[in-house]
Amino acid sequence: MKLSEKALLYRELAKLVGANFHLDRSIELLLKQKPSHARRSWLQGLQTGLKEGKTIAASITEHCGDFSDTLEFALIDAGERSGRLGDAFSHLSRYFEAWHMAVKQALGAMIYPLVLAHLGVILPELPTMVTATMEDRPLSYGGIFLPLAILWLVLLSLFLLWRWLARLGAASAAVDRWLLHIPLIGSVRRHWALARFSQVFYASLLASMRMTECMQLAGGASHSGMLRRASEDAARRIAAGATISGAMADVHGFPDVFVDGIATAEESGTLDHEMNRWAAAETIEAGDAVQRAAQWLPKIAYAFAVIYVTYRIITLMTGYFSGVTRLMEGV
Repeated sequence: MKLSEKALLYRELAKLVGANFHLDRSIELLLKQKPSHARRSWLQGLQTGLKEGKTIAASITEHCGDFSDTLEFALIDAGERSGRLGDAFSHLSRYFEAWHMAVKQALGAMIYPLVLAHLGVILPELPTMVTATMEDRPLSYGGIFLPLAILWLVLLSLFLLWRWLARLGAASAAVDRWLLHIPLIGSVRRHWALARFSQVFYASLLASMRMTECMQLAGGASHSGMLRRASEDAARRIAAGATISGAMADVHGFPDVFVDGIATAEESGTLDHEMNRWAAAETIEAGDAVQRAAQWLPKIAYAFAVIYVTYRIITLMTGYFSGVTRLMEGV
């Protein structure tokens, strides 16, 4: 399911549930709106699970697993337990809307460098094609199609490699640590991960879950291998009698300023407010990080494109002057 579709789905559910519509009735109303195939499948899966007597979270886990991730499972489960399902839907709507806008902004910023890269492949070949036409020689498109094929192969390979690494980083602390060191992109991952962790922890607190369960759910929903492992280690320390902030401080993965904020909130009894504040703040920081990446990554791509175009022009001119030189030597 697309990010924009998820944002729309949860926004409509939050609106109906917030207006005290029963969830069964809400699903029926949304199905009558002729949703896309993915949203219809999700709604029908939830409807099937509810008819079988399952909880909302269990219905989504069993029948909508192909369209949902750990963040959705955790927030909806916590919202259902705490009686704040509308708030859970509302947060998911804002999260996917923010993520959709971030991706849209990043892709939009890459359009110009991609256009320039394509022009860098095509334009240097135009003089050769014009010369061949004037001399009645057959046109050769190999100089255009082969570089374009290589360009798209490289772009596709980079996209698939990133998707694989991002999924691997959600489970592996070592891979996640390496990804966090990538300039610009690492900052985006770090802030989104902490925002997801804080929001799920906050929702779990409202549901009166055990601290160990809050920690494990939040770590799993963070999509960060480092936070996931740190949360599991912290949960074991909490189960052994450690405080939340003390357990966080003893493991590697949580930012020091975050741990300090949790320590004071734990002492003052405002842990839920602190987690909610961190969730909002990190979401804003993640958006700012995306904007920085959207500003600088196209510039880096533009620099590579300019270098490539310059190389093609120099190669073309070198070949041209070499031909002229050979003609003059022949005379």
